[in-house]
Parts: sequence; structure tokens; C-alpha cells
Amino acid sequence: MASLGSLLAAPGLSQDPVIADEIRNDTDPTKPVLLSLRDEYYSLRGDLWQNAFILRADRFVLGNVGLPGKSRGFLLRADVPVVTVGDGQTTRTGLGDLYAQALVIPRFHKSFTIAWGTGMVIPTATNSVGGGKLQLAPAVAPVVFFGRLKGFAFVKVQDFISVAGDADRPDIHYLLITPTILWRLTRFWWIVADSESRTDWEHGDTTSFRSGFQIGRMITPRFGIWVKSEIPWGPHRLGSWTLKLTAFWTRY
Repeated sequence: MASLGSLLAAPGLSQDPVIADEIRNDTDPTKPVLLSLRDEYYSLRGDLWQNAFILRADRFVLGNVGLPGKSRGFLLRADVPVVTVGDGQTTRTGLGDLYAQALVIPRFHKSFTIAWGTGMVIPTATNSVGGGKLQLAPAVAPVVFFGRLKGFAFVKVQDFISVAGDADRPDIHYLLITPTILWRLTRFWWIVADSESRTDWEHGDTTSFRSGFQIGRMITPRFGIWVKSEIPWGPHRLGSWTLKLTAFWTRY
């Protein structure tokens, strides 16, 4: 339901030189967001569609422990979705599968780091709007920062595999590879471009693709919004188009 990415947004009016050097929105895998509210609409094949309203919260813990690579600590994340699906004739709405994540954020260099850890999809969905399987989702994301007030790029690699759950539901195993670049336009505005490949190991090793473009703005030093459109493509594409809207509050 949720991917790795999220956070760095434009720093607004802050005069803190450390904060002013970073762009925080709901995209960077190394920065915590206090809270975000996201709505995602997916136009799928034929008359199928899905809408997910997602509440996300992050927490940064154990920042002073001596972990490998002089780690800054652990970034914990939880996504709670409410999902509606329709086929042109009927619709179903229910709580979606909960996504939880723990990442280690090492310190390698001021312009480079690697976030790594694992996610977990918990089959909490009601009304058959989830996968019905407990999934583990190990992830790694090398991140390059472009310098003062410019932006960053990273490649997220995350493998989702079901390990337990409803025996009557199909097994799940797919790999996501997502290169992403964020560029700051002004003190308050930024853009993001990304693409993603999704290789489904359970259905003939087929690979689908999608590409997206996001534009965002900080309204205050700690509150921002962004809008993003995505287009699936390739012979195994999973839908027609996607629209995502997010409001978020940063921790600092």
C-alpha cells in the first residue's frame, strides 16, 4: 500500500542554517514527517478504480546509539489507509492493510547516505479491500544531495513478499525499483520526477512501469502541500492514470 519514499520539503521562512539547507516533503527516505494526509485515486483497467485515503505518521528514535556507519537512529513509519474500490457497478469501502516501516539512517557524507531497513504489510483490511497476506518488504535507498538548497536524488529498491495470511488468497511477491529526483525551484516551491518498475514474481515475472511528476509548496515553515500525477506505461501496465494529493506537517 505504501512505498518507502517520503519527506524533504522546502524550508519556508526558517533562519536555522541546518534546516535551511534541506528540502523536506513527502518524498525523501531519510527525514521524518510529523503527520501527512494523502488521497490517491487510481484509474485501473476497464471500469475498475480505487481510492485510498492514507494517514501517515513518522517518529525518529534512538538518535544517539552507536549503530553501524555512525547512524543517526531509526526512522519509524506507519500508514493507515481507508480504501474504496469500484468496478462501475458496485463499490466497497473498508480499512486497508496497515503498512509499518523501520529504516536505519547512517552518516556517510554530507552529500550521500543510504537508508536501509524493512517494511511490513499487516493484513488489517476489512470488506476485502486488502491483500489478505502478511508481507515483509526489505528496502534500501542510496541518496545523493545536490548541495545547498538544490535538491536530491535517490533510488529505492524494495521487495514485497507474503509470508503468512489467508490461504485462500493468492501469494504476493513483487519488486519495486524507483529512481527519484527532487529539484527546488524557489525558497517555497519544488518539483519531483520519478519512475518505477514493478516486477511481479508470482505472475510470469512480468514488469509494469509508471512515471510521475509532482509539484509542491511550503505554506508555512512546517506545513506544505503537493499534487502529483502518474501515468502507467508498458505492455503490462496496471492502469490508465493516478492522481495524488497530500498535506503534511514536518517535525522541524
